[in-house]
Amino acid sequence: MAKIQLFLALTAGIGLAACDIPDFRAGERLGNPFARSARPSGSVLPPVVGAPLAAPTSGAAAAETACLAAGRDAGFDVQGVVGTREVIGASGLADSRDVMLRVNRSGQSVEVRCNYSYAGASARIMTL
Repeated sequence: MAKIQLFLALTAGIGLAACDIPDFRAGERLGNPFARSARPSGSVLPPVVGAPLAAPTSGAAAAETACLAAGRDAGFDVQGVVGTREVIGASGLADSRDVMLRVNRSGQSVEVRCNYSYAGASARIMTL
C-alpha cells in the first residue's frame, strides 16, 4: 500500500512540474483568467520568498511613522499604534497600508484609521 501511495505522489509531482502554472501573485489572472502567461515558458522569475517581505517591513515602519505624525497634525493626543494591515489594490499587489491609531479625544480613548499610500508616501486620517 505504501509503495502505491509513493508512486502516485511521485507521478502527481512530476505531472505538476511539467505544467506552466501562472504566478497569480503578480496579478496575471486578473486580466483574462483563460489567457496563457505573457512571459516565455523558459523564463525564470526572481525569488519571491524575500521580495514581498522587504517592502512591507520598511513600508510598515514608514506608514506607522507617517500616520502618527498625521494624527498629531490633526490635533489628536496620539497614544500609539493599535495595528496595521496591507491594502491590496486591483493589480493584486499592496498599494497602501491601513494603520489603526489609539487617540484621546475629548477625554475619550478612541481608535481612528489612517491610510498610508505607498505611491504618494502620504498619510491621511480616514475616520474620526
